[in-house]
Amino acid sequence: MMSHAEFAEHLAALRLPLSEAAILLGVSERSVRRWSEEGVPGPAAAAVRAWRSLDERHLPWKPNSIPALMAEEDQLQRMRQHDDLLNQVMREVESRGGPANPWTVDLEMGRAKFGNAEVGFYWLDGGGFSPSTYRRLDRGPSDSDKPEIQDAVYCIAKAFARARAASAPLSEVAVYIRKYDEFFVSKGPEMMTPVARARQRLAILNQADRLDRLAQSAAEGRATYRQFEDILSELHRLGFYPETSLVSSVARAMVG
Repeated sequence: MMSHAEFAEHLAALRLPLSEAAILLGVSERSVRRWSEEGVPGPAAAAVRAWRSLDERHLPWKPNSIPALMAEEDQLQRMRQHDDLLNQVMREVESRGGPANPWTVDLEMGRAKFGNAEVGFYWLDGGGFSPSTYRRLDRGPSDSDKPEIQDAVYCIAKAFARARAASAPLSEVAVYIRKYDEFFVSKGPEMMTPVARARQRLAILNQADRLDRLAQSAAEGRATYRQFEDILSELHRLGFYPETSLVSSVARAMVG
């Protein structure tokens, strides 16, 4: 038996939503949701623990998945060190006019998707990424899929580059907040007390601290626009509205 807390921790580490866990375990999503509240029975618990063990070794664990670039282990090692293979892949994709398809990259979940294909990747210490697995939902992988894998790697690299480019604009928003933290919109006709006003300013400044941390994450390729939107929503809730040009700069850097 696995506790619901351990189950949630494993799913988070595996970047696996409940709906996908249900498919992989061969049960209904309703059952998985019940397990997330009450605990997981023996066979399913054993499967989840096995997946986690394989994932921690950067080995394929999803059905029909294979190691990305599996025929080039020495080059994969170089990819993990941010050198020749990544540059080679980028050049090859650009030489044929860019990716054939627009892969959707989810930095938080560590995967890129297009249609029935999925490429998983891991963050590396100090920034960067390493592609880990390639899988298809419609058939088994084949040697002819190499250009598709390269396209995915290219799109992942571009997503990391956008995240890094957002570091400076994010820091600029944080500087703006600290400069104008006293100018916020208060709700209701009554004037805020000095204590309430001080608390409001402190809450606004806390968001500047969050932005600084996000800017650092961006420098390592780990930031997402969704995280920025969460901070922006909290600022709006507090009655503080950064200049539109600053917000647009972040959006251009992170979304394009």
